[in-house]
Amino acid sequence: DDGRIYRAYADGLAQDFPQSAKVFEAMAEEEDGHRDSLIELHRKRFGERIPLIRREHVRGYYERKPDWLVRPLGIEHVRRQAEEMERQAYRFYVEAAKRT
Repeated sequence: DDGRIYRAYADGLAQDFPQSAKVFEAMAEEEDGHRDSLIELHRKRFGERIPLIRREHVRGYYERKPDWLVRPLGIEHVRRQAEEMERQAYRFYVEAAKRT
């Protein structure tokens, strides 16, 4: 989901803030790499059938409000949202690592 959100931010910023749009596009590509790695790990361990799991299915996972659908996107708002997204993800994975 975060990759799609970052791409939506990039699209919304491209005209007025092309350099920031490039940063968000790169962040989306990094998220794609994370997803690809997780899919590959799942395939190696469990095979090709990958169940559909959404954020709301994972206890303790954070919620995303669909602000990326709003236009125009303000650059400061997008930056704050991205910072919060990264903070939430960090906290989630730190707590998950403690339980594994």
